[in-house]
Amino acid sequence: MAGAFAGWWAKMSPYYTKAYQEMWVGVGVMTFLYYKVSYGGKKAAVDSSAHAVKSAPSHTAKPATSAAPKAAAAAAAAATATSLAVAAGDVTMSDILQRQHKNLVLEERKLYLEIEKLELEKAKLKSMK
Repeated sequence: MAGAFAGWWAKMSPYYTKAYQEMWVGVGVMTFLYYKVSYGGKKAAVDSSAHAVKSAPSHTAKPATSAAPKAAAAAAAAATATSLAVAAGDVTMSDILQRQHKNLVLEERKLYLEIEKLELEKAKLKSMK
């Protein structure tokens, strides 16, 4: 298997080391962001254990008299879990994608403005001739 990789790397190394050098910075940044979003670092792993809700053993729990208290308790637990996640400052993949989309839209607007500017300069130069 190592021989197959060595043969492949001998052929492909110019592409990965010379032609696409700037790509590796992006790979590193995206890897770091993925790690931070997925695991949050050691501090978040330690902090999340403090937020864990421990339930009572099933043999000591009292049965609910109706479905309404169960639904209310489930809603309260969900609200608490949501508020803990928001309070901890968790960044979701959706947040990252929304920010990237906003940045792309802004970049697109900048490019359109640059194109308009160049077209105006072109028209100005034509009128000077």
